[in-house]
Amino acid sequence: MSYTGSVPDTVARPRDWMGQAACRDDVDLFFDLQRVHEARAVCVVRCPVRAQCLASVMAREEGTSEHSRDEGVFAGLDRRQRWRLDPKAPGKGDDGPATAAVELPQCGTAAALEHHLARGEAVDGTCWSGELRRHHVSHRVRRTDGEPEALPEAP
Repeated sequence: MSYTGSVPDTVARPRDWMGQAACRDDVDLFFDLQRVHEARAVCVVRCPVRAQCLASVMAREEGTSEHSRDEGVFAGLDRRQRWRLDPKAPGKGDDGPATAAVELPQCGTAAALEHHLARGEAVDGTCWSGELRRHHVSHRVRRTDGEPEALPEAP
């Protein structure tokens, strides 16, 4: 008697990693501009395929302008952060890192958070608090007397 069954398909597909992505259950979160920090936290803390996601989105958007990129958070980065990482992106001028040594941003700043996220490094509480402070400053509400509300103390 000869075997007549089919052989199971076990060949890996280029986008098989997407089934493991932490964003697959709540995709809307990653396109809600009011919940960017929450989306970043999901990417950085819970996503086992963040590196594949970053490689995929960077390959897809390579060489495109900032405003031509997908809106939303991919691999913990928004479209401006992804644009800043793309050496072939237009509109960046000559201010990008060339062959000279690049000065690392100070921890506790939004730039340091972007640096850590882009390189897949661990993000400490100081860098997260710097990003949250920046978000608070950019979204603070004016009091009824026209004065901005008091800012929290820097860490």
